Amino acid sequence: MDFSEFGQPTKEWLNFIATNPSAAKDGFSGNDPAQAEFLRDVSNTSRSAASEKMMAESGLECRIKRSTVQVPSRGTHTIPLRIYEPHVLNPEQTMGAVLYFHGGGFLFGDETSDDFLCCRIVEETRTVVLSVLYRHTHKYKHPAQVNDAQDAFSYIRKNAAALHPALQQEKLVVMGISAGGTLAANVVIEDIKLSRSQSGYKPIITGTLLVIPWLIHIENYPFDLFKSREATAKVQNKEMPVIPSERLQLFSILLGSEDPTDERLNIALLSQEELEGWPRTALLVAGADPLRDDGLLFATKLKGME
Repeated sequence: MDFSEFGQPTKEWLNFIATNPSAAKDGFSGNDPAQAEFLRDVSNTSRSAASEKMMAESGLECRIKRSTVQVPSRGTHTIPLRIYEPHVLNPEQTMGAVLYFHGGGFLFGDETSDDFLCCRIVEETRTVVLSVLYRHTHKYKHPAQVNDAQDAFSYIRKNAAALHPALQQEKLVVMGISAGGTLAANVVIEDIKLSRSQSGYKPIITGTLLVIPWLIHIENYPFDLFKSREATAKVQNKEMPVIPSERLQLFSILLGSEDPTDERLNIALLSQEELEGWPRTALLVAGADPLRDDGLLFATKLKGME
């Protein structure tokens, strides 16, 4: 297996960093675990400010309603669920719902950081978006994030009629970006397992969108499946900006999994038998991303099941 051809910088990227040189340095500093809280605060503040600015400039703040409800968890805490919907909702024109998990290496992201993206999804797809605000590292280690994703999904599944009319249309797409892809994939697996263990249960997830997904623990990487170690995204892209190897290592350290082979952090390595029943899926990857091969390996496996 060899996807290294996708790792070459494009003209668009080279032109972008030529006019935005700071972008080429993104991710290379601030990777000391002791500074994780400061790094998260800086990132969240920047992301939320950018999101709010684009909301105002686009006029989406006037067209899309944003609200947050609290849903129960298996523990004593509640999980914020942020709901995005048109201010004027016509159920007959709504195409279903999107269950969304934001990216950020399990460290970044907050209640407003993804407002602009989620509102764009609502307006362009005529869906209602439900964004799960799961707990983050460094305060909460694995499996807190997966537990929150599964608990939120369980609540939505059991309370669909009361939560939102769009959930009654039997059109639920699960979407996750980067680390959110880990959580989205775990929710899909949960839906599949329920269909196998509970007589008469019908899976409610009809589609999945995984964007630059993190689907393999970095300490459990299957180098043996590739043409060479050097051809893998983990090696080829280790010095690329945004998520260089130091930043990916920081995310992994803060996640704190005691078992790198934990299947919840290695969905792309599950067998085809374990993945049987997986819904229709679209994957978006970035060629110079160290997570590139997570998505392409998984896509190859799903393709082989057709």
